[in-house]
Amino acid sequence: MQVKTDTRAPLKQQDKSGKNGRVLVLGLGNLLLKDEGVGVHIAAELQKHDLPANVEVIDGGTAGLDVLLSEGELDKLVVVDAIRFGKKPGTIYKLRFKGKEENKLARVFGPDSKAKISLHQLGLIDALAAAEKLNCLPKEIVIIGIEPNQISPGLELTEQVKQKIPKIVNTVLEEIKDAIHTK
Repeated sequence: MQVKTDTRAPLKQQDKSGKNGRVLVLGLGNLLLKDEGVGVHIAAELQKHDLPANVEVIDGGTAGLDVLLSEGELDKLVVVDAIRFGKKPGTIYKLRFKGKEENKLARVFGPDSKAKISLHQLGLIDALAAAEKLNCLPKEIVIIGIEPNQISPGLELTEQVKQKIPKIVNTVLEEIKDAIHTK
């Protein structure tokens, strides 16, 4: 598995309008806890694809949200992680937030919510709040999650989650394509 560990912001790619058009796909999770590692597995699959130069895929592991602050200005942030909404294991979720809607994000995933973005949810909310204060909040945030079946010690994804990998990868690729074609 190829893992990107260099989190320095790459050179900005500019489109004809002078915007940087940068897209960051951040796969989060803990590979030691079965379905909790789904975001990292998705990042590894995406790194096998020939992606445009303005798209960066990072295996954020369990501390990946700190990467957001080191990435600088982004047009789109796509976070892939396990999310517990209480639906059938393997259910895929897609949530979209425009910049400055991190308060909405906090309402959806805050401490009083039933929804949980695995172990990273407070880090995400904190990182987005810090990004807003530093004036580097992504213009659009998309969270693609999958309902885990098991979050317990083990290195393999459960069958319910593993069989959804191609669909999740395609969902992320569509988000990347949308970001490129809307420029």
